[in-house]
Amino acid sequence: MSDHHAGTIALVGRPNAGKSTLLNHVLGVRLAATSSKPQTTRNRVVGIHTADDLQAVLVDTPGLHRAKSRMNRAMVGAARSAMGEVDLICWVVDAARIAGRRSDRPVLHPGLEQIAELITSAGSRPPVVALNKVDVMRKPDLLPIMAAFHERLPGAELVPVSSLKGSNVDRLVEAWRRGLPAGEALYPAGTVSDQPERFAVGELIREKVFRLTHQEVPYQTAVIIEGWEERAEGEEGRGVVVVFARILVERDSQRGLIIGKGGEKLKQIGTRARADIEALLGTRIHLDLHVSVKRDWTRNPRLLRELGIE
Repeated sequence: MSDHHAGTIALVGRPNAGKSTLLNHVLGVRLAATSSKPQTTRNRVVGIHTADDLQAVLVDTPGLHRAKSRMNRAMVGAARSAMGEVDLICWVVDAARIAGRRSDRPVLHPGLEQIAELITSAGSRPPVVALNKVDVMRKPDLLPIMAAFHERLPGAELVPVSSLKGSNVDRLVEAWRRGLPAGEALYPAGTVSDQPERFAVGELIREKVFRLTHQEVPYQTAVIIEGWEERAEGEEGRGVVVVFARILVERDSQRGLIIGKGGEKLKQIGTRARADIEALLGTRIHLDLHVSVKRDWTRNPRLLRELGIE
């Protein structure tokens, strides 16, 4: 029997649990947008981790929450459908947030209980539970949380981790290997994602919008890559990729907030995004950013499909 394990893993959990940060850490590249704001992930982002004895195809899903808008319902639908399509479910839990609740409240509050029920009904294999953000909580507070998850999900493997600092992530990856079926790799070695480079670039731009704007602006923002040109510049013919990207918002006031006084905010977004894009692609980047108003785009089924959200 082969000692090599391969398969698909859905990273699921509530918004802001650290799923995208975990994905990026395991892959060693910034593939998915991350921020301190919840509901950053909108699409099912697929990253591929390959080692000598393992290939884990990781599906980073939008956070499970009570969805009201059309866009949010589509996001939650993508996360739920992913659970039934993978070989293993990894539930990423914000353990620090649980530890901060009052001691007389149950560990698995209704929101977590609903996710536990979804996992139980969707997965044939016991899940792996990544108890995340242990770097910002006291170790004694972790024991009752682990006990509650053991009782609710018998057979699940619990791994305390810090996706931000990388603590215990190697143990988590080993738990994935044990949970996946034996088999050959699904993708060639060196493949990091099945998503095109344009998607990752759009995610990095959107991440900077999340980090540099506030209130409702990030949630009504999308990024469309409109152009992509590879050029040779200068006497030495050094390669450069020219990216033309458009940031969509729903209202004129949001456009003004993203552009900022004298274009300063948009310049900050572009500068920070360009640095990460150059690190991702390993080449020089010229980033041409524009901001446009598209009224009620979050309720537009054609645009939601075009952006891969619905």
